This record gives sequence, structure tokens and C-alpha cells, in this order.
Amino acid sequence: MDKRLGFHYFQDLNHYQNRDLALWLPELKSLDAGWLVLKSGVSQAIPEDFISGLVEAGIHPVIHFDLQVNGTTRPEDLRLLLTEYAKWGAKHAIFFKSPNTKSAWLEGTWSQGDLVERFLDRYLPFIRLAEQCGMTPVFPPLQPGGDYWDLSFLKKLLQLVQQRKSLDFESNLHMAISAQTFGKPLTWGTGGTAKWKSPRPYSKTEIGEEDHVGFNTWQWYADIVKSILNIAPKILLFFFGASDISSNTLDPALSFETLVGLIQDASGKGEQQVTLPENVLGCMFWLLSSEPSDPLEKTAWYDTSGKPKSVSVSTYKDRLGQTRKQAVEFSVADRVAEWMYPIDHYLLLPSYDWGVPENTIDRIRPIIRESRPTIGFSLFEAMNARKVTIWNENSVFSENDIQMLREAGCLVDEQVISSINAAV
Repeated sequence: MDKRLGFHYFQDLNHYQNRDLALWLPELKSLDAGWLVLKSGVSQAIPEDFISGLVEAGIHPVIHFDLQVNGTTRPEDLRLLLTEYAKWGAKHAIFFKSPNTKSAWLEGTWSQGDLVERFLDRYLPFIRLAEQCGMTPVFPPLQPGGDYWDLSFLKKLLQLVQQRKSLDFESNLHMAISAQTFGKPLTWGTGGTAKWKSPRPYSKTEIGEEDHVGFNTWQWYADIVKSILNIAPKILLFFFGASDISSNTLDPALSFETLVGLIQDASGKGEQQVTLPENVLGCMFWLLSSEPSDPLEKTAWYDTSGKPKSVSVSTYKDRLGQTRKQAVEFSVADRVAEWMYPIDHYLLLPSYDWGVPENTIDRIRPIIRESRPTIGFSLFEAMNARKVTIWNENSVFSENDIQMLREAGCLVDEQVISSINAAV
């Protein structure tokens, strides 16, 4: 899906000046980012220039009011801010964070009864206000596990919503859902409740079973929403690439390129693959940047000067830049292709002695359906095409191979694919 890549911005309110926009906007555009989660105060707005600059660049701001659930802020206190944000082009707002954890509540109030009902009573006026101001409310991310078991919290909440017939909650439901891996493989918990037993709260998973505490939490939540409200929520994956935000760790097993490949793969999934469906609108990498003095700096993909801390980020940027350059250089290609090139579009697949993996065939189906390319395994045959889509799985095709195609005048679209293996 187009432009699902996003980031969580600095976790403070000190980086919203024009110089900050001038630093980060070109970087976000170079990555084809489509989302940015911004923390907002309650007494002062994020500057208009910052919001409108993102919107004009095609980046969706997601405004996060990180409030304590039962704090003193009233919905009406945010009316002016929400109205202005909507006027400047922001469309999504989140209220609260991880309401199933003690830290989200005022001290001494957690153990009072009817926690889920108290949260819903507090939450509904905020989402009504957001809708009145022209913004889409996004349900806040629950902490997998949490101090109140998240699956139980969500089930009870949705049952209350159904009992109250809260159409303002159900209509156009957007949810922010944790994508933390907790050190488990990306495939952990794939299939949700249709494949695995629903785990008992805070108990170890049985041998041979998997639970929802991992990257695929969203599947389990979507199952619960479907079973109770009979709707499919629109999903924003938060903390993308993180192992555990509470311990400030990224998952060392996941490179930036692997994660981007996961975002871009909209095809069917193979045995060892994870696929994000179309209702996953955005994937927010944790974290764009943070000050060196902040413990969060360990999880930042960029330093505060705007320099990538990972080589794979720079590599991805370079590839995107080359693709854009080719699109400009060969903009006339569509008009001359019929008489200049024997083949209009060639899909170049890797060749193995033992054949073609079944999951490769499954994953290229969307390309075949949309473009109807000539399909083959010959680099030299591909040189006769106006455009070549390279299915570069595990770097089978070298930079020299790709350069040969470019020198032959081909418009190259390299699909970088990394096999994602489950833990043994």
C-alpha cells in the first residue's frame, strides 16, 4: 500500500520550530513517509507552519494527547486546539496511552472498581469532541499483557460499547495497536484466535502454542473487534521495529530494510512470511530521533542532526532516489515504448536450481494482475524491455546486474525482498 511508512516524532514538545521542519521534512520525503505521530500539549498548539508543512508534503500528522486517563483535562479544554489542527489539515487524534497500565492513571485510582467502564466514560466525550471538530479519533494503543490483561480489557470495552450502542465509537473505527516484538520472531502469533488458543491472563503459553504478545497483536485485536462489533477496524501500527519500548530497545533481528519490505509487501503470504492487509493504514517506526541525553535515544533511527544511525536507512534512501531519478529521466518512455522496445514490461525473477518457491509465485500475483508483465529469469532478455521489475529476493541480483539493465536504457524497479524466517 502506498505511503504506509511513518515515524513517532520526538517525545517532547521542543522540536516544532521552522528549523526543525526544514531539517526533517526533506528526510521524511526522501523515505516516502506518509505518517508522523506528534505529541501535543493541552495549552499550546503545535505551530501551524509545522502541521501545514507536513500536510502539503503528503504526510498525515497524527496528533497525540498523552493525558492521564483520569486527569484534570476536560474535553472542552481541547476544542480550540482540535479545531485549529483540523483547519490546518490534520485528520487524526489520539487521546491517552496504554489505559490498561497503572502509569496511565492517577496514583491511588487504579484499584478502584469498574476500571474499563471508568475509562470508557472518560474516553467517549473526547472522541465525540474530535468528530465535532472534524478529526478522526484513533483508539489508543494498549500495552500487550499490561497491568490489566489487554485482551480482557478490549473485550470488556467493546461489550460495553455494544450494550450502550455507542455509534460514535463504532463508526469508522481507527485503532493504534502495538507492533512491539518482545524479542519474538515476526511470525509469532500469526493467525490470531483462529489458529491459537486464547491465552489465560499472565500465564505461560502452552508448549506448541503462541500468544498475542508480539508483532501480530493487531490480528488478535481485529478478531475481537470482528467477533463483538462485526466490523474491521482501520489500524495504525505503533512502535514499529521496537522490541520493548519500556526497556528502550529496538529489535536487533530486524533491519530497516526488512521492516520496509514488510510494509511494502501487499501480496499473499508464504509459509514464513507476515503480510499486512489493506486496513493497516500506517506503520510508525519507533523512533525518528531523540536528544542524546534522553534514554529514548537508544531507539532512534536518526541522530538530532538528521543523520541516519543505520546504514540500511541510507541504503533504502539511495534506492528510492535512484528510482525517482529514473522516473524523471525516462518520463517519455511510455510514449515511445511501442516502437523502441520489443518488451514493454519485464518481471525478472531469481532462478534456483531446485525451482521457484511457491511463496514467490503467491507474492508476485498483485504485480501480474496489475501490470501483466512478461515474466522470465533471463537478465539478457530483460535488457530488451522498457521497464524491468526485479524481484531481488535475498540479493540474488547484484548491483552490477542492475547497472547493466540501467545502461541498456531500462527503467528499473527493484523490489528488495528479505526472507523472514521463524525462530527454530
